[in-house]
Amino acid sequence: MKYPRKLPALFLLVLMSSGTVLLESASTQLSPAYGKTSSKNTKDPSEKNARLGKQLYEKGDYDGAIDALLQATYFARNGYAPEAFYYLGMTYKAKGQDQKALDALSRHVEQALDKAGPGHLALAQVYTRMKNYQKAREEIMKAFSATDYRDPLFRQIHLAAGINEDTAGHYRAALDSYREALGNNKRDWDLYEAWIRYAECLMKLKEWVLAYQTLMDMTTTKNPLVGIHYDRVHLDIGLCLLTKGNHQGAIENWHRALEYDARNREVHLQLAMLLESERHLSSALKEYKQFVASCGEEDRERVNQVERRIAVIEHKLAAENEAPAPTNPTPYMRDQEQKTVDARIREEQERLRNMPTDPGF
Repeated sequence: MKYPRKLPALFLLVLMSSGTVLLESASTQLSPAYGKTSSKNTKDPSEKNARLGKQLYEKGDYDGAIDALLQATYFARNGYAPEAFYYLGMTYKAKGQDQKALDALSRHVEQALDKAGPGHLALAQVYTRMKNYQKAREEIMKAFSATDYRDPLFRQIHLAAGINEDTAGHYRAALDSYREALGNNKRDWDLYEAWIRYAECLMKLKEWVLAYQTLMDMTTTKNPLVGIHYDRVHLDIGLCLLTKGNHQGAIENWHRALEYDARNREVHLQLAMLLESERHLSSALKEYKQFVASCGEEDRERVNQVERRIAVIEHKLAAENEAPAPTNPTPYMRDQEQKTVDARIREEQERLRNMPTDPGF
């Protein structure tokens, strides 16, 4: 389906009495995302600042990049600076300043005469982050329209479409887009982000066997997977095994994950919950504390819940250490104690069968 592209209303044609046609700016108002426009002939300062801003953005110096790129848009004649607006929008996007990113990227796609695909893709990604899924879909369609199917960017657009549907909770649609990003021939799959998200989408649909096979293929492929995080892969493999009741396999994969990233908080949390369910309280306590140590302020709510769990376990361990020495039981007492233990084991086995895979924190 083709979408009409809105042309930038930058200028008005003005017919003078002499018959001369002049170009007049349609608007001099600028968004707070960028500065005012200079009316001077300042092409060189604009281009110089645009180049500097791009370099600083690529180095991760976002504050410096914003300063330079705002200067580039200020010195640009009539505010025409599509490249500067693109990198300004990308910098705001990297800083999480979504509305300013939208303002700058919108100016970029309005001004761009060609190669607007990356701008529409970036707009879609920002809209997804803002949970405006319909606007993201519209920008994705524009990105497809502006991009040749042979361009590597085309796969990234499919990936963005998958992430948008995944985040919106439309897992089947997300699977289709991830698969398009990966390609039809599984032997050629080499896009890590699409591959891991494809597997995790299968997990959300509780298709554990297919998810497990997809994840294992990732560990054996000979294709280069740029940016692969093996700790995330082994975390997911462990979750698949856990749902099938393979506790030992899950623990082994989670320990493998920690070999790649010892501070992976999700791995520590899964280990802690499994060990606690098996009543290995001291080991569970250690993993819960590792989880807390690996978290930042963004995880404060989960940290509070885990800290309450830590207090409960510490209380249990203290009570066990203070328990009096057992007396020599009679045969009747031993029989009653064994019945109690058997009942607890049956209860625990039933609980484990019904244990949710979601951590709940």
